[in-house]
Amino acid sequence: MANRRTPAPTAPTVARWLLAKELRRLRGDRQFTAVVKAVKTQPSSLARWESGRADGQVPSINSLDRLLAHYQVSEEETALLMDLRSVAKTPGWWQSHEVEKHYGTLIGLEAAASDMSTYQVQLIPGLLQTEDYARSVITAGAASWRGTDEEIEDLVRVRMRRQEDWISRGAPHLWAIVGEAAVRQAVGGPGVMRDQLAHLLDLSHRQTRITLQVLPYSAGSHTAMEMACFAVLDVEEAELSTVYVEGPTANLFLDSPEDLTRYRRIFEHLRKSALGTVDTRALLTDVMEGFTDDTP
Repeated sequence: MANRRTPAPTAPTVARWLLAKELRRLRGDRQFTAVVKAVKTQPSSLARWESGRADGQVPSINSLDRLLAHYQVSEEETALLMDLRSVAKTPGWWQSHEVEKHYGTLIGLEAAASDMSTYQVQLIPGLLQTEDYARSVITAGAASWRGTDEEIEDLVRVRMRRQEDWISRGAPHLWAIVGEAAVRQAVGGPGVMRDQLAHLLDLSHRQTRITLQVLPYSAGSHTAMEMACFAVLDVEEAELSTVYVEGPTANLFLDSPEDLTRYRRIFEHLRKSALGTVDTRALLTDVMEGFTDDTP
């Protein structure tokens, strides 16, 4: 960022991530504890300022000013970082809903992504779910945290808003690979699944920005057998890439070069093992027709 006037990103989540990376870069080889003492803050505060992920925090204007003065940052770069801070502090629409921090970070990155790749072994990806399918999935999951009907409906609205925003802004390319189990599991019953699979087929035919593949049972052993799901998000405007790994008790963002290389390789192997577009559509049609009202 130094010595070049880069436009501030429009997404607050991306701005927060970039600001955190710049602050960590500026600290360089300085001892963490020495910086904490010099700018009269708490270790936990500096750690959160340097974390752009879900646990990150945007410093106050005064705190950022003290930090940049300690780092002897030029007036021009200070102005750029202050602008970045201003964007990072802009509330995302999802903050008016009861969503977890990691989920909010995912929504923010998704909203700014230029390219996305996702793998789901058991579920249809959230951006491709119908409302009834999403409600069934969220309702089932809410049993573990005793979610109320109101909380469930709020999460359904969030998921639908994600889709609306993704489509309305020109929808970056989404490459989705789903396990065959995801298209055969009778989520919500036969009628819900027929509508869901019909929706996938419609998207596959109508949306050129979506590449959909099914990883069939016949693929046998494959490179992601020990994983349930992950997504790789690339934000071109910020030269930012990250892997989002979702689990039952923890959700992680991984952005080291090693992690990105590993997950990109895994996805490439999955792409080669999965059915092509024509065969994927044929499988979806066959499974959809099998979901009749008397399906057990």
